[in-house]
Amino acid sequence: MPSRRAATRRVALVLIGSVLAALILPLLLPFPQREEGLTLCYPGVGPVQRFNLDLSGAALARTRAHEDAHAAQCRRDGAIRHFVRGAFPSKRLAAEAEAYCAEANFAVSKGGDARLEYARIQDELREMAWFRRLSSDALNNSLASQCPLIAVAAAREEADWQARRQGAGSR
Repeated sequence: MPSRRAATRRVALVLIGSVLAALILPLLLPFPQREEGLTLCYPGVGPVQRFNLDLSGAALARTRAHEDAHAAQCRRDGAIRHFVRGAFPSKRLAAEAEAYCAEANFAVSKGGDARLEYARIQDELREMAWFRRLSSDALNNSLASQCPLIAVAAAREEADWQARRQGAGSR
């Protein structure tokens, strides 16, 4: 029996060490070059945010708005549910669309054009590896459902812009 107990302890130690490494390493490793921000959702701790040190001013504020939306999702869902939802592309799309909408709302509140912000976040979602297999309609529908006010304002601004462009071209 002592060897069985020792084997159980070793397995438990390896398991605990693996979990601790998985939780701590993302905080200690260098920040990914292409990332602007990152929100990690930990059980018992909640959201932990990291930001690219190269960001400042408006870019940092925009990224904070995006990551704050992910932090709110973490608090709302809990760490386990948040993690499981992130494993399914359709659920992950809803979470990312919500965060990008928070980012767009921030930019529009600071004077940005809704149509340009909406187009930018559509492009960013399309470029994400997780969503490359999803149709443009699926991406657009998810985005429109998460931020209907920005979608409506963007459509209105786009129609106005097209009308001005047509008017200038007919002269």
